[in-house]
Amino acid sequence: MAKQCVRGYPNEPVTTTVRSPSHRSAFSAAFLSFLFPGLGQAYAGAYVRGLALAAPLLIAAAILVVYVLASGIVDFGLWLSQSSVLGPLAIVNIVLLAYRALACLDAYRLAIEPAAPSAAGIRRFGRKSGQIDPLSIIGLGLILAILVSGHIIVGYWDLKFYNVTREIHAPLVIEQPTLGPSASPEPTVTFPPQETLAPAATIQPWTGTSRLNILLVGADTRGGIRTDSMIVVSIDPVSHQVALFSILRDATGVPMPPKSPLSLLFGPTFNSKLTNLWEDADKYRNLFPGGGADALKQALGYTFFGDQNAIQYYVEVGFSGFEKVVDTLGGVTINVPAPVFDNGFPSNASDSVHLRVYFPAGIQHMDGNEALTYARIGHVLGSSVYARTIRQQQVVVALEQQDNFSDISAHLGDLVDTLGQTVHTDIPEGPDVLGPMIQLAETIKADDIKSYVWATSNPNYAAIRATVKAAIAPASSVPNALQAAVAESAPIIVENGTGISGQDTTVATFLQNQGLDAQPSADHPAQLGGPTELLCVNGADTEYPATLAFLQQTLGLTSAPSVNLSAPVQIIRDLNEETEFVVVTGANMPTLSAAPN
Repeated sequence: MAKQCVRGYPNEPVTTTVRSPSHRSAFSAAFLSFLFPGLGQAYAGAYVRGLALAAPLLIAAAILVVYVLASGIVDFGLWLSQSSVLGPLAIVNIVLLAYRALACLDAYRLAIEPAAPSAAGIRRFGRKSGQIDPLSIIGLGLILAILVSGHIIVGYWDLKFYNVTREIHAPLVIEQPTLGPSASPEPTVTFPPQETLAPAATIQPWTGTSRLNILLVGADTRGGIRTDSMIVVSIDPVSHQVALFSILRDATGVPMPPKSPLSLLFGPTFNSKLTNLWEDADKYRNLFPGGGADALKQALGYTFFGDQNAIQYYVEVGFSGFEKVVDTLGGVTINVPAPVFDNGFPSNASDSVHLRVYFPAGIQHMDGNEALTYARIGHVLGSSVYARTIRQQQVVVALEQQDNFSDISAHLGDLVDTLGQTVHTDIPEGPDVLGPMIQLAETIKADDIKSYVWATSNPNYAAIRATVKAAIAPASSVPNALQAAVAESAPIIVENGTGISGQDTTVATFLQNQGLDAQPSADHPAQLGGPTELLCVNGADTEYPATLAFLQQTLGLTSAPSVNLSAPVQIIRDLNEETEFVVVTGANMPTLSAAPN
């Protein structure tokens, strides 16, 4: 309550206003500025000062909201996750901590040291108004402690994500063995003067309008790097069709692009196993700036597409890190459709140690080592060589479906660290490439995916390229009758019923060249020499009528297909009796060339 005192003068009375001391809570002022800088100042009556403190954050928040609304929450998250943003963000976090702390202290001081306003209405400071309450000092200390703790947590996660992002997008470094005094150094590669290198590979960033090709690599990085599994994912952004092309790690004679660093380094073909290409090329960084990953992309780009620049990006996952990811998530639950066993499986710890591995049928909860073994086991008695690919897909799907948020959140720090040690990629950071990729992934359906596997160590590379060409060709370039069969994507297994060496592979390759999902089988009927037979498993004849008609015409069959599930076809049990066709070649099998039409 203000009081008035009047003093008389000869000509005019003078009135002086004396303001009572402020009763604002200093703790409340500090707490309000803790919530948002400037609120505590306004609470203490310094409105201009409060607005000046709040203005920078209000402007920054407005810019941020406009950017999020314009780009979308996904692109904003991708932008924020870039190392080029996370690095400066650490400095911003420190500056913001100091800014908020000063705002809290300033609001506290205003509340305990009020002064009369000047003629212009601006607060002046420095005059004590009373004794400071010890409880308010304790409250101020708690506010500052919480403030500092919060920014420390933000800084910790910012630094963690910054390091992981840099590790994921950095080229994989392979430790080369230390040469002893008597060891011969690695020879320097020099090219003959008459040879002219092709222009350096220039891969333009994917913009979302052209075909996207990504190389997925599963690698054993113990004592170097061996690419155990290699799958090229090819996506048409217009039709949303996806083709998966996979070649064995033991494939030899892989063609090298002519007049390229690869051909001049290794010759016209890579005569070692394909699994060694990454490591063999990685030491020549002057030829391959991205190391062995660049070399493998160029080799498979030429092998599949006839263009060494066809594969834009790669994603590599190390097996040891895969184990840690599964263990961090508390294991993975997989429904094993049939018993799986191998008497000579190389140990995940050392290839020189062989184990007897057995997984019973039924639902199994596996730790990281067990899941990796289940995915890698390749020589299963009584099983098709393609069952390994199916098991790998099972593990991936099981991990994707295991969305236990409590396990993920409880081990988020360990999971982030493990990803940095496990995954490497050259996909650019930020929303420019990853944004369209995520949007494209959301449009893909399971029916849009076709898988092509060449499970032989010496494949016909001309036939491979022809198959890929047919698989990615526009639908309008395929004959109408065949187009309907290709669109159904029916699984087709070819068994050799004649004993003629390689007949199942030849027939399957012929069907692949037409764009069908056909694979040869390592199994064969108990009795050889019978007539050619077409088996329809689990209603394939009704689910895939166009494929049925095409197979009957191609195989020269006029009678109705067999639906006898007791037929001695091992692959039926391996694939858990999924819907498919099984072609059993016979004495009356027409001659089908593996060359493309």
